[in-house]
Amino acid sequence: MIPLGRRVLVFVVGALVLTVIIGAILGDRGWLEVRRRQAAQEELRAEVDALRVQNVALMERIEALREDPYVLERIAREKLGYARPGEIIYLFPPDESR
Repeated sequence: MIPLGRRVLVFVVGALVLTVIIGAILGDRGWLEVRRRQAAQEELRAEVDALRVQNVALMERIEALREDPYVLERIAREKLGYARPGEIIYLFPPDESR
């Protein structure tokens, strides 16, 4: 039979080890929190990548608006309904069957 003092010591050491393990898993800097932060970091990286792609597309559009007069003409025709002198614009009502 194990003496009482040794049993208490084993129990205390076991309790300490269990506490450390639980803290390592569930604590503020534990495994679960690290996994959560890694997932959040990956989401932010994906968002940054998407914003970079969008930024490049917007910069290309700005450059086209500055340098290509046909881009401005197309936008004026499509969005504002402008026409060249002598042109006739036909406007049809929207197709309601769609």
